[in-house]
Amino acid sequence: MYIEILCYLRSLSTIHFIIHSLKNFRAAREVWRTKLNLFSKRMTLAEKNAADSANSQIKEVGGFSNSFRSSELNNLQDGEIITIPEDYKVFERKIGSGENARTAQYINCPTNTGRIVQFYPTAMARVAFVVDENGKNIRENNRMVVRRSEGDVCTWIDGKEIDSTVKAMKGCAIEYKVLDRVKTRAFGVDESAATAADVTETIIGGWNFSGKKRPVGYVTK
Repeated sequence: MYIEILCYLRSLSTIHFIIHSLKNFRAAREVWRTKLNLFSKRMTLAEKNAADSANSQIKEVGGFSNSFRSSELNNLQDGEIITIPEDYKVFERKIGSGENARTAQYINCPTNTGRIVQFYPTAMARVAFVVDENGKNIRENNRMVVRRSEGDVCTWIDGKEIDSTVKAMKGCAIEYKVLDRVKTRAFGVDESAATAADVTETIIGGWNFSGKKRPVGYVTK
């Protein structure tokens, strides 16, 4: 009789453990389901623009004042296609600190992957001075080896003013491709003071128009 009672109590304990475990599992599942829903929810273009406008570290400006100069800022992934919005807003933010601080300007653009990315047009004018493992410039025929962004977009923007050029590209789709990765010096480091610790990797990108639409006044060179 004692053994039967003991077995009965053990079975109750097991049942209680199973029920308690199921409750914990369901509660944990709901928590993770909520987290996944929040993670998977992506901002719309309007929401991203509103969020950036409300950010004290970001300033909305009337247009691009920077020129098409080399930039290390690029948030696009290999093979991603952005579309320049018809009603884009230009934002600027400070990058770096001290003597290396600079102002970077961008617009928020939707991509074919569903993301909204900060697109820095200056990334299409990237110029990379190739260095060796010690951060010293590599030279050929007494000239520094230079790599530049490539593609029909880069050809078209060459020599143009940035603000009017981006306006002309409203509604255009641009595909970004990773063409190469080269060694360069970290921003702000002189060759004379460079060491192996100052060597960084720079991606050389390809920028080409995608789809049928082309910029206003587009002429191939």
